[in-house]
Amino acid sequence: MYKVSDVISVIENIAPLSFACEWDNVGLLIGNRETTVKNVLLTLDVDEFVVDEAIQKGCNLILSHHPLIFHPVKRLNEENISEKVIMKLIKNDISLYSAHTNLDVAPGGLNDYMASKLELNNTKILEISGVSDKGEYGFGRYAVLDAPLTMNKIIEKCKSVFNLNVSKFVGNPDDLIRTVAVNCGGGAGSIDSCFNKNIDLFISGDFKYNILRDAYENKLNVIDVGHYNSEHIVIDLFYEILSKNLTDINLTKSEKNIDFIKYL
Repeated sequence: MYKVSDVISVIENIAPLSFACEWDNVGLLIGNRETTVKNVLLTLDVDEFVVDEAIQKGCNLILSHHPLIFHPVKRLNEENISEKVIMKLIKNDISLYSAHTNLDVAPGGLNDYMASKLELNNTKILEISGVSDKGEYGFGRYAVLDAPLTMNKIIEKCKSVFNLNVSKFVGNPDDLIRTVAVNCGGGAGSIDSCFNKNIDLFISGDFKYNILRDAYENKLNVIDVGHYNSEHIVIDLFYEILSKNLTDINLTKSEKNIDFIKYL
């Protein structure tokens, strides 16, 4: 049987806590490192639906990408939803570990996984954050395609990979793309790096109107795949990492962590 500390060691070997942004809150947020792990629930977000799912499926460790606790918690009187969720975790003896920006920037982390899902080869870091004994790490990845593709073909690829019913993009469907940059989640702020590197296409999420206008005026093609859609694949990444390193560990992919934004 594995302990919570065993799961932590595997995740932090790839994504050390030191890689995380200063504003972030990563690591073991609730629970004890010495607790024996019965079953791990893998999720992007943590909300009351996900916690109820963990209880129903006998999971006593939740591994999430987005932290439940971002700001200091001054009291736990269950007067708001986040306090209720925290208390439900504690009452049911469920540990919570979050790997967020440290996993985004890490070599072999979420941005590399996103790039691999889009079949980008020989990628480079879009924005270098730092250097460690593992080499450089940072936000986003970019690559030159093995062969140029039209925007339309890449849009269809994105719809398949990220399970999109519709596509939001800037550019012409017939535009020929040679260099592609990606940045998972709300990575739209890295657009200046795309300008500086003469990228043809930037794939990310959370694009505001003014950023899309900048892209349009600078002839940068953009595909906005959304924050949730570009990062929900973290569940599969977690699964691959843990199943590869911890033999016979019980892993469950969340079915209750859904995209709450709808389109008609």
